[in-house]
Amino acid sequence: MKKLSDAAVDDSMNVVGKSLPRVDGREKVTGQAIYVSDMKLPRMLHGKILRSPLPHARIASIDISRAKKLPGVKAVITGEDIPNVKFGVAPSIADKMALEVEKVRFIGDEVAGVAAVDEDTAEEALDLIKVDYEPLDAVFDPEKAMQEGAPRIHEHLESNVVRHVPMECGDIQKGFEEADYILEDSFRTQAQAHCCLETQCCLASFDTSGRLSLWSNTQSPHDLKEKLAAICNLPMDKVRVIKPNVGGGFGRSSRIESHEPVSVFLAKATGRPVKIKFTREEEFLATRTRHPFIIRMKMGVKKNGILTAKEASVILDNGAYNSWGPIVISYACVWFSALYRVPHVKFDGYVVYTNKNYGGACRGFGDVQMTFAHESLLDEVAEKLGMDPCEIKVINANQPGDITANRIKITSCGLKECVEKSAEAIQWKEKRKGKGRLHGVGMASMIYTAGASMGVGKNASAAFIRFEVDGSFTLSMGAADIGQGSNTVLSQIAAEELGVPIDQVRLVETDTNLTPMCMGTYGSRVTLVAGNAVREAAKKVKEKILEIASEKLEANVNDLVLNNGRVTVKGLSQPLIDLGKIAAISYYEKDSPIVCAGYYNGPFKPTDEFDPVSWVALPVPGVAFANQAAEVKVDRETGSVDVIKFVAAHDVGRAINPQSCEGQIEGGVAQGIGLALNEEIVFQDGKVKNPNFTDYKYLTSMDVPSITSILVETNEPHGPFGAKGLGEAVMIATAPAVANAVYHATGIRFKELPITPEKVLRALKEKKEG
Repeated sequence: MKKLSDAAVDDSMNVVGKSLPRVDGREKVTGQAIYVSDMKLPRMLHGKILRSPLPHARIASIDISRAKKLPGVKAVITGEDIPNVKFGVAPSIADKMALEVEKVRFIGDEVAGVAAVDEDTAEEALDLIKVDYEPLDAVFDPEKAMQEGAPRIHEHLESNVVRHVPMECGDIQKGFEEADYILEDSFRTQAQAHCCLETQCCLASFDTSGRLSLWSNTQSPHDLKEKLAAICNLPMDKVRVIKPNVGGGFGRSSRIESHEPVSVFLAKATGRPVKIKFTREEEFLATRTRHPFIIRMKMGVKKNGILTAKEASVILDNGAYNSWGPIVISYACVWFSALYRVPHVKFDGYVVYTNKNYGGACRGFGDVQMTFAHESLLDEVAEKLGMDPCEIKVINANQPGDITANRIKITSCGLKECVEKSAEAIQWKEKRKGKGRLHGVGMASMIYTAGASMGVGKNASAAFIRFEVDGSFTLSMGAADIGQGSNTVLSQIAAEELGVPIDQVRLVETDTNLTPMCMGTYGSRVTLVAGNAVREAAKKVKEKILEIASEKLEANVNDLVLNNGRVTVKGLSQPLIDLGKIAAISYYEKDSPIVCAGYYNGPFKPTDEFDPVSWVALPVPGVAFANQAAEVKVDRETGSVDVIKFVAAHDVGRAINPQSCEGQIEGGVAQGIGLALNEEIVFQDGKVKNPNFTDYKYLTSMDVPSITSILVETNEPHGPFGAKGLGEAVMIATAPAVANAVYHATGIRFKELPITPEKVLRALKEKKEG
């Protein structure tokens, strides 16, 4: 894969801006890294969960007597055996129980749990549990679920509409009246699986004092600790969550899932450790998915290409329970409204229950779906005007200092540069000549948070740094590395601020007993939010080190610097005192080891303008931008679309580790191409029909095209060393870039994802016959 980085080299930096190897790279490539699925504890049992075979039914009775008598079975539990506590992302939308008691709402809903001496015995025990169901009418289409008389999935609501998000900024009628042209179209996106290499897994164990330890491949250990304590009726100080290495997240494990409390209840019932590990089929049946969207969108534009207004009506297919759904719709509203300088914006969003596996957080968090529609329609607008899509983007691009129609503050922005550089790299002007020749190029832009806030003034992360007696440093960080390389980036930030090589910084993996609070790894927040906490802690430690050095050397502290692991006088390279000696002084002479904390929460609190429903005036520390361009060939005989080249230009703020940024971009682009062309969880009457890697068509390494990554460096004032978050932004513009390229190649606008060979062949045939 070709890499082209515009990341400027800053000679004043020793660690930041350098493509250093990952701190955990060696143990992973040698197979020494330990994941939850690798773990075994003495007397450990294996847990399994009985799942509903029906999409909607009342639970008349559950008979577990035969399962309990099976040799090797140590415990069988149902919802009657555990506290009746509903959980969710927020208390106001909590609607799920670890094991359902009265009713099941999708095929895969949790009904009972078993712990046995091995997996085979646990599976056999599940077959011996007899559940009498009273089938209920089910509804699988969100538009039908909204209709009067549709089967009600949750009785506490008057309808299947969980949340309605109306929003208007500016004067939408005036905006469309000012337009010379108004274009409107409809789009659909599908359910996408995260496809983490490691399936869901957790291991629960109680010690003799009744303290719980849970190992989990979670993205939010501290939040999981809080939720477990509430669900399992345990004091917070008796719950410990440990996150070992994680084989992928992408939002899948951003909040508590049913198997985690079930493992705890089984461990409590047996007095032995219990591990629950999903099969690949369970991963598809019962793990969160990307929410399908139905989108109606409208844009008004002047003849000169200036957008005057845009409007969207959205139905989000929530599935059977909430998880993040009501928040995803608000985020979709925010970033739809903020992309480009459009003064008049309207949004109308609905979150709707259906009897299917429910959606959750998935890389891009609602912005992926909206950007597919937005950038496809903008491509139509450009064609209507006879204008190059590249040109209309530059005309309307967000700029530094802007405040968007929905009151998002743009502190730094490289969108215009991203458009120009990606166009140059893919040879846009040359390849745009001609249309409908089965070979084409397309592009799409995006905007997203660079340090997510959930809109309630809470965006916190903390860090501890301890100066060890040997002159090294231990960084304790609550943020979870889920495979994206954040441990390396945070170590680089600490090392740069401390003025030492990165190998003098040791990072402690997330453990709620040992590492300070962090709200979690989601929303592209770790580099900016956790990075700021790390930098603050490092700055305090460095100040204390230099204070000791100044006393020992009888020098003015303002004349001293800590650089490359040495204390020197400004402007000179001769070391005056080594860190080991300073550490010894702090421990043995001053009896005051240096341990400092850093904390970041913000920088903004919600203002009076903030709307807790539509999230107008959402406080965000930074905003990420990108433009991506795709070159495709379409096979007339098979209908297959081959992406032969891809360019992704991303405004990353400062690239802390350019190689890591490029790796994130490449992975995100592959995931986005899968969304565009192949990937879809197929439901039939609520049942997943392709719950495996044979039938679910995700991209392999052999399918990934040549990817050119361009790092456009801006300076984000709220980010550590000017950095922004990147993890989610990398796939948001991919699907519309591919879809627009397919349109350029075929002259056919595909408005529903994925763009499969069957759809392409059918459309080509209809075009030829028409």
